Amino acid sequence: MKTMLLHCCCGPCALAPLQELINHEIRPTLYFYNPNIYPYGEFKKRYQALKKVAKKYRLKLIKGPYRHQKWLNFLKNHLTEPPQNYPENDQRCQFCFLERLEQTARFAKKKGYQNFTTTLSVNRFKDIDYINQKGRELAQNYKLNYYQFNLNPSEASLFNLRLAQELKLYRQKYCGCEFSLKKESYFIQKLKK
Repeated sequence: MKTMLLHCCCGPCALAPLQELINHEIRPTLYFYNPNIYPYGEFKKRYQALKKVAKKYRLKLIKGPYRHQKWLNFLKNHLTEPPQNYPENDQRCQFCFLERLEQTARFAKKKGYQNFTTTLSVNRFKDIDYINQKGRELAQNYKLNYYQFNLNPSEASLFNLRLAQELKLYRQKYCGCEFSLKKESYFIQKLKK
């Protein structure tokens, strides 16, 4: 396959998607673009974990800019209510996914990648149908190919957990933004199911 840009939200979430790509003889460039992550110290921890993954698999890693205020402004301009008023996986999250996917597609096009995808599309806590739909639409708009993973999100999550523990990767307890941080119990409840 031609060149692939893999948007990664963190180190642990990249593991199962990477395994699928490598099994298909695809060695992607990892792209860490996540201005949604708050606070900045959390952003650095997640980036360091992804650096370990990149080193293990001998992959190139590109860190996108951390423009948290610009991301917040994007949300506020697209939502009818304040961001904190939306539950997880509602419009706030959808616009967050869209902004990061579009930046990934734009970066892929600018740098000459023919294919892109995201680890978000394998996360059992996310609206993966929405993410894949937007990925395909952006691919069409930017004249790229969007790679859709053939992974079961629950099985991928277990694989990620086991390998992340083995590699001693930092594992976060919330999605990333300050709004999900306040709703951390949402994720803890989902994990117990």
